[in-house]
Amino acid sequence: MKSSDLAARVRAVVRASASSQREFAARIGMDHTALSKALHGTRQLREDEVAAIAKAGGVSQRYLRTGVGRGPGPALTRPRADPVEPDIRRAQILDATAKLIARKGFHHVRVADIAKACGTSTGTIHYHFPTKNDALNAALTYYADRFHRRIETEFRDATSPADKIRRLIEIQLPATDEDADEWSIWIQTWNEAILDPAQRPGQREIYTRWRQVVVDCLGSDLLADRFTSMVDGLAIQVLAQTTEMTVDRMREILTDTFVNYLVSG
Repeated sequence: MKSSDLAARVRAVVRASASSQREFAARIGMDHTALSKALHGTRQLREDEVAAIAKAGGVSQRYLRTGVGRGPGPALTRPRADPVEPDIRRAQILDATAKLIARKGFHHVRVADIAKACGTSTGTIHYHFPTKNDALNAALTYYADRFHRRIETEFRDATSPADKIRRLIEIQLPATDEDADEWSIWIQTWNEAILDPAQRPGQREIYTRWRQVVVDCLGSDLLADRFTSMVDGLAIQVLAQTTEMTVDRMREILTDTFVNYLVSG
């Protein structure tokens, strides 16, 4: 089997899935840069990776290795009945999907629910997000990108390292319905990552990006770990409402631990 033939067949599988390379890589638990190299024939795929690609793409391993056997169906195309431009429709679906998963729970949301919320067909939903896991991963990325835009805006006006941390704490508080939605998505992706290793690479990438912001603010890996652990634990208590933890108390604890530490230091 030539590696170039394997790469060509894997490219066909990815195209037929209607996922981006990054989304497909997340589905199979593979780093997206490693998948990109494999698609270009500069990296050899391992046996377990071939098996994961076959399963995610709905093709046989025999097809990937030899070109004979169950191959991919035709690549998904934009539904003709949809009058909305793909980029606009994708953003609409993403917003609706994120809110539904955040408020109803990943396992209680059906593709039909997303289609109804967007006023479109289930075929249109599948065109943009072939599986619910794709939708969950996209929702996490959606909220993560919005979170980092908020950080950039807040940090531009910060007057000191302590002020940066104070602003970072405010952004992390589940104080509004929108904040709670972000936290709900994040917590649900944790749960899915515990149960499904294929969900871990995408979440790890987003968490690493967020943690680096904290490291840059506090100047210490140890302090960053303390901050992220406290934020996560306190937010879960606020959202679950199984303790007496409140948003105000969460703010007080984090401010006393980290802002005052920087001021006194």
